[in-house]
Amino acid sequence: MYYVGADLHKEQTWFYVMDEHGAKVSSMSVSNELRTIEEYVSNIPRPFTLAVESTYNWYFFMDLVERYADKAYLANSYELKAFAKRHKKTDKIDARLIADVLRKGYLPIVFIPDRKTRQMKELLACRMNLVKDRSRSIIRLKALLDKQGIPSTGNFTTNKRLLIIPLSDMPAEYELCAVHDIESICFLGSKIYTMDKDIRQYASKDKDILNLITVPSLDYFSASLIKTEIVDINRFASFARLCAYAGLAPRVAQSANKTFHGPLNVNRRKKLQWILIEVVFHFIRQQPDKQAKYDAIAARKGTNTAKIVLARDLLKIVYHILKEQRSFIPNELPEFSDAA
Repeated sequence: MYYVGADLHKEQTWFYVMDEHGAKVSSMSVSNELRTIEEYVSNIPRPFTLAVESTYNWYFFMDLVERYADKAYLANSYELKAFAKRHKKTDKIDARLIADVLRKGYLPIVFIPDRKTRQMKELLACRMNLVKDRSRSIIRLKALLDKQGIPSTGNFTTNKRLLIIPLSDMPAEYELCAVHDIESICFLGSKIYTMDKDIRQYASKDKDILNLITVPSLDYFSASLIKTEIVDINRFASFARLCAYAGLAPRVAQSANKTFHGPLNVNRRKKLQWILIEVVFHFIRQQPDKQAKYDAIAARKGTNTAKIVLARDLLKIVYHILKEQRSFIPNELPEFSDAA
């Protein structure tokens, strides 16, 4: 068996091939043109296992090498740093490190979602970017109105609010800027509406998403985002592992008789953590018992802690629904072992 480490960049990839004893077989930098990579990979001695560090552009690379490798892995960039040398770093060294850690069986890997899930993730990311762009236009417009002493309160995502802005009372230069921002908000709003329809169309074919939207506070977008971030609930042996994956578990440092509970872990799925915290207040308001629990915790430990606790409760329900392949049951909050 041969072991291949690949350090993937935007325009080129450095490959390092070693045998089962760790001896170098070949090492070179290859252009990221598909034909060039395919020609190189097809000439690697068989059988071989390949690993590449997880980067933003790994999709095309993994789709290609999986046709030739016995097994292809995505290396966890965050955890791989523990194996790296501190005083020297080059692409060749990184590729060799990946190959060597793979050969020794210590490679920290990242789950590779299927193509359908990756396509849905891109659709959701596009929708989120449209919302961010619209928010920037709204912020600019409100700042412009504030400079003129014109009220900037209200929901600027609606045409009704935009139509009552007194453009004629502004100087011509300000009016041009305001019209530009209003047109941008309206245009992006129509794109978001169309994107939501597309997301609903794709999501309505997924049984897990249809089950998730029965949870108070979850719609097609939030349910789809949760599903595509988790992908397969059977990857998690317990709720505690899913909680850590979502970034809702506090860090714990223990030595002898001293235990320190710190902030939330930074090594997490950012989008999954974000959407759970984003919808948690809707989840709380729609269930009186959750509102009472939130108020009690907020009075003792503060609103931020209360918000995280209730987000974990929401995640518990998501875990249970996906595990049991069923819809939401009101007033449920199943008990799970916190054992990792």
